[in-house]
Amino acid sequence: MKNFDRPNSLPVETEELKSCPNCQSHDLRIWRRGYDRLHELSQQEFIYSQCQTCNLVFLSSRPLEKEIHHFYPEDYDPYQANQFQASLSDPDSASRNLFKAKSWLKTISKKILTKIFKLYKSVANSIFPESFEEQYQKIYEPSEAGATLLDFGCGSEQFLDVAQEKGWNPIGIDFSERVVEGVRDRGHQALLMSPQVWDEIEDESLDLVRMHHVLEHLYRPKEDLEAIYAKMKPGAKLHIAVPNPDGISSRIFRSNWWGLECPRHIMLYPPVLLEKILIDTKYSQIETFYRTIVKDFLRSCGYVLYDLGLINHDQVGKMAQRRYLTALLDPLARLASAFAVADRFDVFCEK
Repeated sequence: MKNFDRPNSLPVETEELKSCPNCQSHDLRIWRRGYDRLHELSQQEFIYSQCQTCNLVFLSSRPLEKEIHHFYPEDYDPYQANQFQASLSDPDSASRNLFKAKSWLKTISKKILTKIFKLYKSVANSIFPESFEEQYQKIYEPSEAGATLLDFGCGSEQFLDVAQEKGWNPIGIDFSERVVEGVRDRGHQALLMSPQVWDEIEDESLDLVRMHHVLEHLYRPKEDLEAIYAKMKPGAKLHIAVPNPDGISSRIFRSNWWGLECPRHIMLYPPVLLEKILIDTKYSQIETFYRTIVKDFLRSCGYVLYDLGLINHDQVGKMAQRRYLTALLDPLARLASAFAVADRFDVFCEK
């Protein structure tokens, strides 16, 4: 079933880390082994280790930073303009057309199941209230017209378009020259990531910084967090979203965990460690939210089914569109969120 005939399938140069990049401890253990399951650009194996001192999970056998671009193809999801738009709407919207009824019986069944699910959602929301959305809406409301928002690792222009409509003055930073050119073509200010990029942003000029599933891709996260801090106004907000290596899917599926995304995910942060790193970098007012999310679990199941030869590779990601499986697993996802073992978490903090 596996197909490694795509471009860039040759092995890339790697480096071996003998100590933790966060605390420099040499007390490490192998945590997972993996290869590029998402795009199948290579079958080259990489190793994740976990520091026994600070608990950071990181690629200890990893591509050299100059080589990692080989694992970001043009069809990488964050580079696609339509991927963000779907996330703004009902998370089930992409799957609504999958269950079109072909008979009156199916139509009635669908209506009954929909009503049951809506009733369940109402009861579940009262038992497990979602505080994340309220905080998200509050932070992403500009305090004044023209307030400056930096989307670090912006991908396509889609989020910047929405931010601009809400009254923000948005700036994007990305690692792909092609992506940056596309964002600029849409009329936004966009900067190509480099050691000199921070010289192009004034100190204490940013009102909000967004790092949406970006921190885990960075080779020097502390340096970037420190640089961002210097560019933020006093009282400015930072929003970080990351996969949770302590989450339920990571524990169950191990190397088949969708959130592993080897080798693009360079470092994975347990929630307590990320909070400590932010405190050490002088951020304050730190709040952590565990997301009620099912799609990572379903896509991890997809990898298992793919390995068993039951589905094709292009069907793995589509597992997240199984609406009724999503409804069935929602109670477990809410429990995972309540017990801090959700598959993803968000951190809000300020300067």
